[in-house]
Amino acid sequence: MKALRLLIAATACLCASAVGAQTYPSHPVKLIVPYPPGGNTDIVARLYAQKLSERLGQPVVIDNRGGAAGTLGMGIAAKSPSDGYTLVVGDLGSLVIGPIAKPGLGYDPQKDLAPVSLLATVSIVVTANPRSELRSMADVLAKAKAQPGKLTAGTGGQAGPGHLALELLRLTTGADILHVPFKGGAAATTALLGEQIDLVIDGTAIGQVKGGKLRAIAVTGPRLPALPDVPGIGETVKGYEFTNWWGILAPAGTPPAAIHRVSQELLAIAALPDVREKLTDLGLAARGSSPQSFADLLRGETDKVAKIVKDAAIKFD
Repeated sequence: MKALRLLIAATACLCASAVGAQTYPSHPVKLIVPYPPGGNTDIVARLYAQKLSERLGQPVVIDNRGGAAGTLGMGIAAKSPSDGYTLVVGDLGSLVIGPIAKPGLGYDPQKDLAPVSLLATVSIVVTANPRSELRSMADVLAKAKAQPGKLTAGTGGQAGPGHLALELLRLTTGADILHVPFKGGAAATTALLGEQIDLVIDGTAIGQVKGGKLRAIAVTGPRLPALPDVPGIGETVKGYEFTNWWGILAPAGTPPAAIHRVSQELLAIAALPDVREKLTDLGLAARGSSPQSFADLLRGETDKVAKIVKDAAIKFD
């Protein structure tokens, strides 16, 4: 009788899971975007949300919760009900850099959030003024060796992705390049156009490159679909790679059936030609993934950034 009761209970659980997978979602899903409208995170979120709404048969409603470099909205998501009806878009800044910069946030992305799928990745562009003699990463490293501490590289801010990419380059090659932090990529680009600095390492420069205002000499990760002729730093410096990325997560404890359904739909959306084309226009690459692959990436990126911060003695603002 005991064995029979266990069999009945197990069968009931399987049936409930199957029914949940078939009926989810039965009402609108909220997608928290932890940044204000208009930025890359918001644009990526809205592109996927529109397609996800069509495939789920329920509205996916964007909820912008900007503040504290993305950690405010991420904290709200981590404390939301784990019923499958709250999702959040995270990136390198809100899921990795922010928690390392402020360990007392009150939530742990790896414990309090469940990865669902990657959405997109982007290699950060290293640019120079078109009048500069710097045309390749080999040129940059040669100049840094010949004139230690005189080569300057601007980024969008202290401890941001561009700064971390620069510090990884310094740690990997020993190149003595001076970091010049600005309040945003636009300010760094203005300084580069005015020949006040030698390089900019920032993710917002693709438009200026396509317009001929800046020269792209390398990207920090794989070659970009938007700039296929621009090599990755790793093609010159073995083992080097640094990228930014976006993905969707749910509060920890969200039913596996809901996570599986959303993950499968996001994988299909990432493969759609119009989605890939729109992301390429933004300088991004569509990247779907399994929940486990995203979890592995999050863990690996957290360890990687923590090591860069420690070895380079980076101070947060």
